[in-house]
Amino acid sequence: MAADVKQTPDIVLDESFDGPGFDTRLRWLNPVQAELHEGWLHIVPADKSDFWRKTVTGESADSGHLLFLELSGDFVVEAKISGDFVHQYDHAGLMLRQDATNWLKADAENDPVGTPTLGVVVTRETSDWSISRPAPKEYRLRIERRGDLVEVKTSDDGREWPLLRQLIFPLRDPVKVGLFAACPVKARFRARFDYLRITRPQDRK
Repeated sequence: MAADVKQTPDIVLDESFDGPGFDTRLRWLNPVQAELHEGWLHIVPADKSDFWRKTVTGESADSGHLLFLELSGDFVVEAKISGDFVHQYDHAGLMLRQDATNWLKADAENDPVGTPTLGVVVTRETSDWSISRPAPKEYRLRIERRGDLVEVKTSDDGREWPLLRQLIFPLRDPVKVGLFAACPVKARFRARFDYLRITRPQDRK
């Protein structure tokens, strides 16, 4: 009887940021100062850049910096991130986006100042915000989309992926998916991304 063969995920993008440039399929929403250095993509967000809609203050912003691939159907997107957090609300992570009023971001955000905290913001016309726990110095985030089901996960070691949030989030294809960074208060934050990986999910049993 033949031995079981482990299925290899369908790789859509596997960008390690260790070359002179990154995958040409990736595009910017709100281009920003960025450079490749020692296998990391470094992003320096602009002053008062953010993704947010209406909640609490009534103000909205769509000026954060998103490096994305446009994609339809089911996928898993993952990245390892670190940053030099300075001001309140500095944040960096992953985003899943239909348009300016329908999107999800998972990140570490510098609130309270000096303790970047893992969290998720879901925006359907207005933004909510849920937080989890302090982020490690280098944190991994993963967003899994299967139909209308979206799961956000995190990992300290790349092996165990506990759940941060699970929700039903219908979005119209194609969607933009990728990594982002923002400085809602004042510039000086530097975000670093070790890799960006997108695969097609394997069937759950």
